[in-house]
Amino acid sequence: MKRDAAFYFANLGADISRCVAAARDNDAAAYDDSIDAAYRTLAYITNRPEAYEEGLLLLRGLEYAREENRLSEFNNQLNELITEYSPLV
Repeated sequence: MKRDAAFYFANLGADISRCVAAARDNDAAAYDDSIDAAYRTLAYITNRPEAYEEGLLLLRGLEYAREENRLSEFNNQLNELITEYSPLV
C-alpha cells in the first residue's frame, strides 16, 4: 500500500515526539534511535519539497527547543500540528 506525504509527515511528528521524550529523560541512546528514525521517515517525503522542508524545520525546531530548554512548549505545538494529519481526528 502506497502512503501519501501526510501519512509520513504524521509519522515524522511521532518520531520527533519520541525525541522530545528521550531528551526529557536524558536518554541519549533513545534520542539517537529516535532522531535516526525521524530522518528515515523524512526521506519518504523528498518527492514533496514543501513537506520535506516543513519536516526539516521541525527537526531544527527540536534542536532549538533542546538548546533553549523549551521542550514542553515545542512538544505541545508539535502535537497541535500533527493532529491535523491524523486520520482519527
